[in-house]
Amino acid sequence: MSHETLVLIAKVIGPLWMGGFLIVVLIRSYNPARRAEQERIARSILEPDPQTHAPGDAP
Repeated sequence: MSHETLVLIAKVIGPLWMGGFLIVVLIRSYNPARRAEQERIARSILEPDPQTHAPGDAP
């Protein structure tokens, strides 16, 4: 197998692979059934608001 053949295969398969991966990511990210889980995960990395929690309360 020559170098040119490998480059051609990479140029054909690579974009198809990445396009398929993009479609999977978009479907998973915009799935309404996962919204509550995504909101919980997104808020878990934020620091709690000082006005809503007392100093001894757990977040």
